[in-house]
Amino acid sequence: MFWRGREREIKDQNAGPPCGQVRVLVVGDSGVGKTSLVHLILKGSSVARPTQTIGCTVDVKHTTYGTSGSSSYSFRSDSERDFFVELWDISGHERYQDCRSVFYSQINGVMFVHDLSQRRTKTSLKKWAAEIAATGTFSAPLASGGPGGLPVPYIVIGNKADIAAKEGTRGSSGNLVDAARQWVEKQGLLSSSEELPLTESFPSNGGLLAAAKEARYDKEAVMKFFRMVCIFPLFI
Repeated sequence: MFWRGREREIKDQNAGPPCGQVRVLVVGDSGVGKTSLVHLILKGSSVARPTQTIGCTVDVKHTTYGTSGSSSYSFRSDSERDFFVELWDISGHERYQDCRSVFYSQINGVMFVHDLSQRRTKTSLKKWAAEIAATGTFSAPLASGGPGGLPVPYIVIGNKADIAAKEGTRGSSGNLVDAARQWVEKQGLLSSSEELPLTESFPSNGGLLAAAKEARYDKEAVMKFFRMVCIFPLFI
């Protein structure tokens, strides 16, 4: 693959520590904008007409881990190390549900993506986490598991913030759920402390937002996540 040659080139030029390679899954329901978000992270720009992912596509983001410019990670000496972050964009279409576990191997991190204008897409992240935790294999797993027992670092990004902002609460799936809750509570069928199934929570990691169509995302938070993913193979 092309990044193998790039890895050797950097190693020869710098004569420093060898390059590392980590794998990050990008998962979420079909249509939430995973492919557009990956393109934005890699290219720094939006894509007009993203193609539908068939099975899985793999792209690579180059990043550098080291003490310079990153005081939060000062465990090592002043040397830096290059990493190639493989972003495995997994199709969320139901037709691939029975076979996508073949892509769940040697995982270093997971990026969960949901559509802010469709609340059900965040609810379904629980299913994604459980599926990956149950069928995947992991590199440098954490001692304590995350959602669904996921044993590696993860990040959650709510995409299509531009659409959600235009719609507001009117007409969105979230508004329908809120209206249904109020009606059920008034009928005395549900106490205020109980949740409707569609509003089940999922850890949000600070509620990161993105609008891939408008080329907006929290670059600093995503890069911090990549650095975290790169650290664990070194220290665990």
